[in-house]
Amino acid sequence: MTYSQVKAVLFVKDLRAVAQFYSTALGMLVVASDEHHWRLICAGFELVVHQIPKHIADTIVLERPPAPCVWAATRLDYPVPSLAESRRAARALGGYIDDKPPAWAEPNAKYFFGYDPEGNRFGVCEDAK
Repeated sequence: MTYSQVKAVLFVKDLRAVAQFYSTALGMLVVASDEHHWRLICAGFELVVHQIPKHIADTIVLERPPAPCVWAATRLDYPVPSLAESRRAARALGGYIDDKPPAWAEPNAKYFFGYDPEGNRFGVCEDAK
């Protein structure tokens, strides 16, 4: 197996819900999918959303709404064409994008934190295009 770009793999309990969240709320393009994983791309970056095996997933209990995973070792940041549209879609799909930027962000940066339906944190910034 060879790799020609950097990718990330996100292990999830509910493959379809989380993959559809990233596709719809963050505008990522689905390039392949099956019952075990979905491959999505955004700005030359590939995210593989991978189903946790059922015997393990069945032991994981998620809160509703999910508790954001604040203390993760990695946070991915995504460009989005419209913060308002991404925010609306995120909330409709069980996730969330903050209304206020983090305290350290520049006021004009249009950068916000969010989380997916399983609580995985991410950052979004409105694409300047």
